[in-house]
Amino acid sequence: MIEVLVTIVITSVGLLGLNSLQLQASRSTLDSGNRSQAVWILEDLTNRMRANLVGIQDYDTGGVKKCDATAPTNCSSYHNGTGKVAAANSCTAADQAASDLHEVLCGFRTSTAGSNDIVFSSAANFIANPELTVEVDANDIAEVTLSWDVRTSGQDTSGAEIYATDSSNISVQRASISTEVHP
Repeated sequence: MIEVLVTIVITSVGLLGLNSLQLQASRSTLDSGNRSQAVWILEDLTNRMRANLVGIQDYDTGGVKKCDATAPTNCSSYHNGTGKVAAANSCTAADQAASDLHEVLCGFRTSTAGSNDIVFSSAANFIANPELTVEVDANDIAEVTLSWDVRTSGQDTSGAEIYATDSSNISVQRASISTEVHP
């Protein structure tokens, strides 16, 4: 009887360890997916910036940009959901920059009469709490940074990068990726 009880306890501890391992693997997979999405977003935005070098200064966000309800003029052609492509609006370089920043981070929603479909139009819709910062210096060199919430890493109170499953050890649970655009 005692042998059976000991066997059950050992098996239970082993199964709990496997469960913890599976949870950590799921968190790491999610963080890896977020990093991949962030790379795609930055690549998309930097390509848009290179295509609009005349308006490079207009991409400067002046701090952290998050999605808000205020959508600028859509300066891109897009599929409107009815089998047709909506033509791009006539835009200035500044309008194009505002449109690009909004479209990459937030996406534009198009509505089709009678449709209740929810369509994600931005890669950032798949990242937890994305924040975009673009700083353009006097030489038109832009530093683009995208940050997002993570579950498996962060910074402690001294600013050191740590990786842990215990969130009480992590004061800032955000990851970021940066790149530069040169004219």
